[in-house]
Amino acid sequence: MLRWVGLAAAIGTALLLAGCADKVEPSPGSAAPAASSSSSAAAVAPSAAAAETIPDHYDPARDPAADLKAALALAATDGKEVLIDFGADWCPDCNVLDKLFQSEKTKPLLRRSYHVVAVDVGEFNHNLNFTAKYVNLKTSGIPALVVLTPDGKVRVATNDGSFANARTMNSDQVNAFLTRWAPRS
Repeated sequence: MLRWVGLAAAIGTALLLAGCADKVEPSPGSAAPAASSSSSAAAVAPSAAAAETIPDHYDPARDPAADLKAALALAATDGKEVLIDFGADWCPDCNVLDKLFQSEKTKPLLRRSYHVVAVDVGEFNHNLNFTAKYVNLKTSGIPALVVLTPDGKVRVATNDGSFANARTMNSDQVNAFLTRWAPRS
């Protein structure tokens, strides 16, 4: 009897797996489904919530154009500026700037005045077409910051490399930059 129960369970599992496999087969002409969990797929999907947060790292799976579109849509409704932060997780200066952005001194200023979009540039081999629309990585280094008006016009881009040595900066210096380019109320 026990052998029949085990066999029935195995057959049921096989049928269940076969049914699930049919659900993920791409239809002709469509892209293959992503091999990721639903939670990581949700993290990649652009959303207004993504533009509401201050990213604490550069996610290579993010779509910077979609994230910027969401941030600009929010900025159009609330009048905040959009701050694009170009960098990479391997970069010490980028990591220092991220910590400053998360600090008690800087985070409230960012939340009050900006929608932040973090763009991963990898090892200067990722999102380069998007990045080139806003900064010249040859002169800016990383991290590089760009402030956009709610209608998408560039107010400032740190093409002079002013944040490329962020490890020497403190919250007061970062806040001075952010305050200078914050929207006027």
